[in-house]
Amino acid sequence: MRIILHVDMNSYFATAEQQANPYLRGKPICIAGKGSGERTVCAALSVEAKKFGLKSGVSVWEARYACPDIQIVPTDYAKYQFISRQVFTILEQFTPLVEIFSIDEAFLDLSGLVKNIEEAKLISHQIKAEIKTKIGDYLTCSIGVSYNKLLAKLASEKQKPDGLTVIDKSNLADILANTPIEDVCGIGPRLSKKLHLLGINTMQELGETDLARLAHFFTPRLGALLKMMGQGKDNSLVLPYYEYPPEKSFGHSYTLPKNIFKPQEARQVLLKLAEKVGRRMRRAKVMARTIHIYIRFFDFSGFSEQFTLNYFINDGLKIYEIGLQIIQKHHLNKPIRALSISATNLKPVKEVSQSLLAEDTLEEKVVKAADIINNRYGEFTLFRASLTKIKDKIENIPDGRNKRLM
Repeated sequence: MRIILHVDMNSYFATAEQQANPYLRGKPICIAGKGSGERTVCAALSVEAKKFGLKSGVSVWEARYACPDIQIVPTDYAKYQFISRQVFTILEQFTPLVEIFSIDEAFLDLSGLVKNIEEAKLISHQIKAEIKTKIGDYLTCSIGVSYNKLLAKLASEKQKPDGLTVIDKSNLADILANTPIEDVCGIGPRLSKKLHLLGINTMQELGETDLARLAHFFTPRLGALLKMMGQGKDNSLVLPYYEYPPEKSFGHSYTLPKNIFKPQEARQVLLKLAEKVGRRMRRAKVMARTIHIYIRFFDFSGFSEQFTLNYFINDGLKIYEIGLQIIQKHHLNKPIRALSISATNLKPVKEVSQSLLAEDTLEEKVVKAADIINNRYGEFTLFRASLTKIKDKIENIPDGRNKRLM
């Protein structure tokens, strides 16, 4: 019998801060990435803050309006990643089949390791106890237990914080009948809106909808997938990190705390983003031929363009230079709100012919030396002098958009 667990850390960023700082415990707190400016949003909220009706994604000013006593705490991604690795190490003690779904979520496949749901519940309690004992008693998780990933994740959402919910044959029909389609992982706002237009509001209604009708309004493939989801069926496997498919792109985007008016400031931010992209690529031992740029202006207009080289790169400066060439073809005559740069068309470093030119070899040595120093002492311990003025302003840009942490 197939048995899957979904482990979801509760209010993760907030409880991680409360675990680290006893002063914050029991208080409403908002984890915000860019200080307390008007554009700052709450990346996470503590359980105490959620009691005021607040949800992740609200602006800081909205949070303060609803809860004047709320504490604004800056994000600390290094701390969250460090704790996450500890959590995932604990999970791997129970099964080697652990799929990291995000920084605070993971699936575990217990098939063949337990005989029934009751044994899976026992392991769930052991996981909770291990996290509290080895990491901290202020960190809690909600665990869902079921026959597949879809239902296990749905179960973990049913009881928070510190919940344990089982979906099995005894309650599956009731769950399907009473679960709105918006609560299903994989059905986002756009898709749910279309389903509502078809008169489909619950999982049960989705599962009972004629397949031909779904295929007509969507595609045969998506229609078949939606019907299976409505019936609570999911055949996807739990994939440990060593079975993940390779990434197809590396990129970073950044919404500025304030609009940028000077092209020089935009170039500095672009360089910082390009350096982060290059560093992630070198860590993954890949190179890219295609660089993509997106810029959004203050009025939400913008442009998107890419350029493909006849050679491969993974040096942040070279990525930046290609991005700059793209930007310079456009007139940046409006204040800039957000920038994005990404690299695609990837190839493993070992499959790329390396340059034998002395200047290229010297640059590679400099970049390699910088990576060694930054790996040991932290991101941007060593950085280009042109980034000096903006280093502190955008140092909290996350290190990667990929959810997996290994």
